[in-house]
Amino acid sequence: MACSDMAGNAMGRQNRELYGLQMLRAIAALAVVVRHTLDMSEGSEAGRFGPYWVATSGGAGVDLFFVISGFIMVYVSFPFGRLPDSPKDFIIKRATRIFPLYWICSAAIFAVSAVGFLHNKHIDSYTLLNSALLLPGDKLVFVAWTLSYEIYFYVIFSICLALGRMGPTSIAAIFLMIVGIAFGGRIQDPTFANFVSSPLILEFCFGIILALLFCAGGKWKVPQALSVIGFAAIIAASIFTMQHDAAPDATRVIMWGIPATLIVAAFLNVERPRSKLGRAAVLLGDASYALYLTHIFVMLAYGWLIKSTFVGGVSQVPFVPAVICVCIVVGVLTHLLLEKPILDFIRKAIKRQRSRRPVEVGTLPR
Repeated sequence: MACSDMAGNAMGRQNRELYGLQMLRAIAALAVVVRHTLDMSEGSEAGRFGPYWVATSGGAGVDLFFVISGFIMVYVSFPFGRLPDSPKDFIIKRATRIFPLYWICSAAIFAVSAVGFLHNKHIDSYTLLNSALLLPGDKLVFVAWTLSYEIYFYVIFSICLALGRMGPTSIAAIFLMIVGIAFGGRIQDPTFANFVSSPLILEFCFGIILALLFCAGGKWKVPQALSVIGFAAIIAASIFTMQHDAAPDATRVIMWGIPATLIVAAFLNVERPRSKLGRAAVLLGDASYALYLTHIFVMLAYGWLIKSTFVGGVSQVPFVPAVICVCIVVGVLTHLLLEKPILDFIRKAIKRQRSRRPVEVGTLPR
């Protein structure tokens, strides 16, 4: 999901970094953090901090991630002036991006549970298998349900990359995902049936369509005001339609997925930030995956404070902002000190391995 990769087309977008999407990933990750922090505050005697719709609208951060992912996978897989990614290269890149930090967080949750915490967390062989492979179903890291959809999308997109061109690959991926939605309900296993047939998968398709339009040529003329409309639509839906998350996935796609697409389209116009706040937002966007995974540990600590200390008996007004700040610090430090070094090490190892391969006569190395 890295937005720092570069791509372009013959119309002048060569090697353009999408700073707007990096900043938008920061917003999406923060929205999820705010959502879970406000939910956790409800366990205090003072009750939930803030109106319910504020927490509810934070769930739309996931929809933003899905649309961004659909866009980025097309955009970075067909770099200007170079051959497109092969299915194998694509899967290796995505797996090395997703799994290392996720496995570390899963192991940490397992360790926390093993020493006596998380009494309500049932861990069996299916949970461990689902966690290791990011299959649909219960997992050690509860926010990883979104990563299962990401992996599903990556597998489909990697298969379609065999077509070798942006247009056919994108159209084939959209087609396969829609076929899955239409007929996935026939799968005998209800967990897999509900997963494959979920309309949420359409949000990846929205991102793919945006990428095709963006790379088609000409100047991208989507007005910034469209993002304001998108955010306003998400908030309105959270107040009047998406209350308590009771709406089905199809409603969610309409009420949050379409506005998320408008927001992503508008943020494609954002130029390189020059202010300190803008650069901080880009850094947080780079750290958004680490923030998304690690904030659950801060939530566990916050929940313990509410249940076991004086924190649960007082107003949460000073604690909620503090908890959100702690999540940000933990996420950024995890990115800089753990995630980034691991990714650099893996990428260098892969590069060394490829450089040792013998080149067959009559072929050129990719």
